[in-house]
Amino acid sequence: MSNTSISSNPNESAHDVAVIGCGVVGLVAALVLASSGFKVLVVGARPPQFQPDASQRFDPRVFALSHRSQRVLDRLRVWDNIPSEKVQAVSEMQVWGDSVGDAQGYLRFNASDTGVDYLTWIIEQSCLFDVLFAAMRYQPGIDWLDARVEGLSREKEGWAVVTNLKTVRVPLLIAADGAQSQTRKQAGLDFSIDDYSAEGVVTTFAIEKPHHGTARQWFSGDSILAMLPLPGPHVSMVWSMPLSQSQALMQANPVEMVEKVKAFSGAAVHSFYGDLVPVGKTYAFTLKHGVAPVWFDNGVVLMGDAAHVIHPLAGQGLNLGLEDAAELANLLTSRKRLLAVQRLGLADEQLWQAWERRRKAACTPVHFLTDGLHTLFRLDLPGAAWARNKGMRLVNQLPMLKRWLSQQAMR
Repeated sequence: MSNTSISSNPNESAHDVAVIGCGVVGLVAALVLASSGFKVLVVGARPPQFQPDASQRFDPRVFALSHRSQRVLDRLRVWDNIPSEKVQAVSEMQVWGDSVGDAQGYLRFNASDTGVDYLTWIIEQSCLFDVLFAAMRYQPGIDWLDARVEGLSREKEGWAVVTNLKTVRVPLLIAADGAQSQTRKQAGLDFSIDDYSAEGVVTTFAIEKPHHGTARQWFSGDSILAMLPLPGPHVSMVWSMPLSQSQALMQANPVEMVEKVKAFSGAAVHSFYGDLVPVGKTYAFTLKHGVAPVWFDNGVVLMGDAAHVIHPLAGQGLNLGLEDAAELANLLTSRKRLLAVQRLGLADEQLWQAWERRRKAACTPVHFLTDGLHTLFRLDLPGAAWARNKGMRLVNQLPMLKRWLSQQAMR
């Protein structure tokens, strides 16, 4: 990885593509393209780096990586560079509905029932950044411009990207700069993102009893509490709730927060984990959802949250973004296709139209499923709670259906 250099001809590009954004998805897309022989320019500042200390050992932002995401990182020779003590394998998932007693819905997914060793892996955001930046440093064909994008301009041969350091010209842009993507907006591809008027509150707890690699989730009305296992005697809490409740929780002292968590789960949290001790600060992030109607147009590609934003209840947000990059790798695997793209240029419309069709077909159902589940549990109509809890219990009693659901979530 080196500082970028620009051709002496101001209209000639030294790169095949510029990836705007230094998030996980943007870095993976850059590695995928560079490993296929393309010259890639990554533009953007590295996100603020989490620094663990005695009071905050774990990055509060964690991801649940699917099997396909793991394979993407493995293909890029990144997975084995992640320190084992930073990864927590999940072998079981338990989900409870919003009734009580025998009427409460319950779902249990176990890795052994699906024929795999693990359902997913929990990993810290900062750890992914570390290994991806290291991989980018040693991957030929990638330049990184640590600069702020200030504007875009469409030109005859592509795009001019105006930064606070210099202007660079490329035939293709990949917008991987998040849900509030300015690249998407300036390229005329912006779309409506709906606000749930809710936040996800995250914090880390030290626990008294072992979690046994089990992730647990409780649904209750318009709130969803998830407890995700971390390495050692720790769990990460992700509690989605309306703004009015999240603001009150953020102001609660540690003792009050623990009591609220226990009360929400009907004391189940205490039964599973024993005493909870908050470790470090508590954070909140806004919950939104939306899918772009157009993912590629006029030499601009939308990837990751710039193309699709979903509720975190299924833990699929980052996975969908990594699958955007994985599908690109799949399309470039064919030597015939790769040679055609190299001849026509990476801005070849047929490549990106095929990619867009495949990604929309895979992403849209997941988006509507998560949004539908969120809406279903918010319904406060007569009989609604009975129906959804009955449905959960029924699914739990059908091994074939449950196995299929697990495979779809892991894919």
